[in-house]
Amino acid sequence: MGKSDRRRGPKRAKPSVEEQVDTTEDYSHGQEASWIRDHDANAPFGLVPAPMQSYFKEVNAQLSQMMQDEDPAEQSEERKMLLQSALDEMNNNELILATDPTCSLVLENMASQLDEKALRILLDRMTGSFCTLASHRYGSHVLQSLFTACQWILNTGATAPPSSDAHGVLRSLPAIISDMYEEMESSLPDMMTDAFASHTLRSLVALLAGVPMGVLEDLRSKKSAKYRSKERQKSMVNDSVWNTSAQRVNVPETFYDTLFKLYNYLQSHLNEQQVHAMMPDAVAAPTLSLLLRLEDGLARENRSLASLPNSLTSLVLGQVQERTDFMEASIRDAVATHVLETALQGASNSSLIHFWETYIQGRVAKLGGHPCANYVVATMIRILPAERGATSSPFALALQELKQAGDQLVKNQMLGALQAAVERSVALGDYASDVLQAIASAFRFPSDPSQDDMAIFVPMILSMHTRKAYLHKTEENTSTSATKRKRGDRSKDEYSTQGSILLQRMLRLPAPHQEWVYQSLTSDRLTSFCQSPSAAHVVIAALTSSSASYTQRRALLRSLLAILPDLCDDTWGSRVADTFWLAADGFTKEKIAQLVVQHEKRLLASSYGRFFVRRLRLGAYRKNVDEWKAWAQTETLLSAPEPKVMAVNPFLFLRDCAPSSSKIPRKQRNGGHAEQELENIFSVIE
Repeated sequence: MGKSDRRRGPKRAKPSVEEQVDTTEDYSHGQEASWIRDHDANAPFGLVPAPMQSYFKEVNAQLSQMMQDEDPAEQSEERKMLLQSALDEMNNNELILATDPTCSLVLENMASQLDEKALRILLDRMTGSFCTLASHRYGSHVLQSLFTACQWILNTGATAPPSSDAHGVLRSLPAIISDMYEEMESSLPDMMTDAFASHTLRSLVALLAGVPMGVLEDLRSKKSAKYRSKERQKSMVNDSVWNTSAQRVNVPETFYDTLFKLYNYLQSHLNEQQVHAMMPDAVAAPTLSLLLRLEDGLARENRSLASLPNSLTSLVLGQVQERTDFMEASIRDAVATHVLETALQGASNSSLIHFWETYIQGRVAKLGGHPCANYVVATMIRILPAERGATSSPFALALQELKQAGDQLVKNQMLGALQAAVERSVALGDYASDVLQAIASAFRFPSDPSQDDMAIFVPMILSMHTRKAYLHKTEENTSTSATKRKRGDRSKDEYSTQGSILLQRMLRLPAPHQEWVYQSLTSDRLTSFCQSPSAAHVVIAALTSSSASYTQRRALLRSLLAILPDLCDDTWGSRVADTFWLAADGFTKEKIAQLVVQHEKRLLASSYGRFFVRRLRLGAYRKNVDEWKAWAQTETLLSAPEPKVMAVNPFLFLRDCAPSSSKIPRKQRNGGHAEQELENIFSVIE
């Protein structure tokens, strides 16, 4: 091999020692090179010094211990001093602490314990950086906690007017929140698609609308909620505002103007292509659904904004006159179906009927058997017009389709459309016979059943098989399982949850349309029903049903009384026994006491039955029967809560509010707000 053509480069002289020392001295004085950019997206405001980080870790530990030892609603003097020293330590370092992985959690925990003035100062220090914090992994959670604290303080009415001192003017809390929105307004469309800012935007909407944070279930991701509950040791944060039962929180009237501005800005800056791109996006879809519910709650001239032609709802539904590939894909998408359901619930009747005729009519059974599309079909059935007239209503047409091809739902193990049909019938107080025929046709059950067919009605629906398939399966099980099953081995529950829910909904139908369920429950399979995790709820619903006749209830009570000792000795049967005791009349309760006295030793030795024995107060029964009867009459069943059919829109109360922003032109509103702010500042300075 010949020599390489490469040549060595000329040798360069090494720099002298003095030059090296001078260069080091230049950099030591902070003169960095022009190409160096000291910016980290994870720490946009810099890093927390190690001594400060260790200090706030100690503060968090001490506050956590105090919250566990004291009443969270009452702050001791020691805790107030600790909070004040922590606030003094974080002076001018609030932004750095809010973006730190460890110290941000300390700020979240402290937010619920700050008083009104400290909260105003903290938010005022963050002014100008709200967009950066909202898009930050840790800063967004700090903002959410501060929003919750603001909502709690605004609800109590403990807000102070603007104040001034040597450091400047400290704005009021409503003014800070309004200015915060003005700062974020231009970034709202980008915040909807940001993984961290989308949660902050939803919290801001809830704060401005006066909707309690606990009503909205998607303010935090599941991962964030799990981490937060683990780190705060379940007692660090005051969650009273999250768990409030009130449907509305007191907020200033100016917030409604700001809320209208937020909606108008997003509605004017989002086009149909952008909205359609957000629908299947797991990050943007929850925020888009929240805006759709807000749009349905806002009204202008006694008309919901969702019914207007240029609304976000119309952009989601698109052109409903003809089918589009995008909408066909959205109906079957796991994420986009949530947005579609929300849009349909707020759509006008004309848009609803057009969507029904374009995408659902003629395909109720086909789409109802799809894992994702069945939710859209169920939502349509719950809200379709159902008025009887010369022509069949859309709801009646849907029931006809279920009668003709409902067996596809049973074969695909999807009963959501049938459940929705029963719920709608109960709400309307009509169509009960049509719904019963649709269920019988779906399971291929005879319309005039015999006594043997009546006995298999409940287990057939619980197993989600047609009549023929269920009989065939029963024959196979009886021929093989008896010889192979080991003694004491309890097989897996063969009953399904969907079938149990369908039967529970059917028990709310008026008599005699639930007669098949009661006759099947009183068969020889009642013991297996009561001992099944899924079927036990059907028996409990039958005992608590308000539409049951006296004959149906009496027959069921008599059947349960015969197997009561066995029920008390079972995990799920004991729950049925408790409901049986509360639902029984005085004569039946005396029979129950007599039966339990006979099996008292066996039940006291049972891990479940002993609680039922204690509940009956047998000592008082043996001592004085008359007094025991008087006490037993007071042991009555509380009214069963109505099952949730559809989630209620938490923004509907906004229709009764008449914000001035719905009447004043946009330019005049903005100018008026700025002038009012200037007047407030000048009045404080004077």
